[in-house]
Amino acid sequence: MADAQAAAGTGEGSSVVFTGGTLLVGGSAGSSLRRAGVVWDDRAGKQRAPAYLFGEIAARADAAGERLTGDLRELWPPAPRSWDRLALRSYQEAALSAWMVAGRRGILALPTGAGKTRVALAAILACGVPAVVLCPTRALMGAWASQLGATLGERIGIVGDGERTIERVTVMTFESAYRRLDGVGDRFGLLVVDEVHHFASGARAEALEACAAPARLGLSATAPPAGTEGALRLAELVGPVVTEIKVAELAGTHLAELSIVQLPVELAADERERYERLVAPFASLRRLFFRQHRGAGYEEMVRVVGSTAEGRAALRDHAAAVQVACFPRAKQALVSTLLARHRADRTIVFTARVEDAYRVSERDLVPVITGEVGAQERDRILAKFRDGRVRAIASARVLNEGIDVPDARIAIVVSGSLGAREHVQRIGRVLRPAPGKRALVYELVTRGTLDERLARSRSLDARPSPLERAGDDGGADVAAV
Repeated sequence: MADAQAAAGTGEGSSVVFTGGTLLVGGSAGSSLRRAGVVWDDRAGKQRAPAYLFGEIAARADAAGERLTGDLRELWPPAPRSWDRLALRSYQEAALSAWMVAGRRGILALPTGAGKTRVALAAILACGVPAVVLCPTRALMGAWASQLGATLGERIGIVGDGERTIERVTVMTFESAYRRLDGVGDRFGLLVVDEVHHFASGARAEALEACAAPARLGLSATAPPAGTEGALRLAELVGPVVTEIKVAELAGTHLAELSIVQLPVELAADERERYERLVAPFASLRRLFFRQHRGAGYEEMVRVVGSTAEGRAALRDHAAAVQVACFPRAKQALVSTLLARHRADRTIVFTARVEDAYRVSERDLVPVITGEVGAQERDRILAKFRDGRVRAIASARVLNEGIDVPDARIAIVVSGSLGAREHVQRIGRVLRPAPGKRALVYELVTRGTLDERLARSRSLDARPSPLERAGDDGGADVAAV
């Protein structure tokens, strides 16, 4: 085999052929390709590499002055073109420039509402090559297709939700990309990945590996922390974070002015008794595990604890305790109070659990948007919300990503079983600028529970409310806020 590989490396130039989401690399480019994921294909007599490595292969060939043959060569973006017909704010232009300087590979970490889509549109104009945009949901796919069509003035391909048309610029859902890009991944020179953090875990990463596009742009409000496994995985497949801007840097200038207020509540006596009873078994097993396994991580602890019947029962009780803390009766009453106070404002109530969203809907007579609500019904509710016929909606995670709700001014974050990423996305739902707009986020936190610890861990720039500073007993009256 070594002789075959050596022979494949002789001769002038190198060849690269796309096949089924991979590359067959011949000539000197193939013989010098020593990398994880690259294997020798005896049948083809060439190296076989994941398609996403095409950019690296082409760059090496250019640096060595080699002639690279094959249709993929046409995907290499030319010198940057003008995007003058698309006006950018100063921070958007700086983000785009940083991406170009980084070799047109990398992630832009911009807050929700900061115009990530607009920067991506400018990148598509600047690269001037066929582009594919990947997004997590069908709703986002439709929004992208609409904006791309309006900006570029051309027919936009759609792959997903029953459609399968490929055009010079095409939009796909993540799931469709996972299923289809291995067949068409050689047709695009630019890959844009919206909400790119979804790929940090490695799930469905084959979609990114099967595309040969050398130019890659990732978009996220909350990229994984530098140095983590997720960040390294995204850096390999898309590129590193080249620009990161926090909410606080834009609030009050390019985004609406923002106030974040934490409102503490207390569990009722019966809720407290149930919470403590449910949380105790897992807490005991957790303490025992970390005494015996110093330096171990949380995920390892859960895996070990969950390997026994006693541990699985404790984990179930722990999940039930979280539910008690997320939406106790005091939070339910406080949501009603806040909705009444802001009846003139467009308000979104965010919950972590679907059943809690429906509870808000039934108690306060507001429409609910969950994953169970069909696209037509969701769009009908949002249309009424935009034109003022509906002043408040309850949502269980569906509005966390991508769906624009530009008229919302108030967010009530009810449930605390969420991380910093979803917290940022929820806040972003009310940050889109409008003349004179001041966004207000209420974060309801249950004292003395996991809910309180989670709130501290995900806090952006939250400040204690007057109630908390005064040591109020749980937030039944929010007149001081």
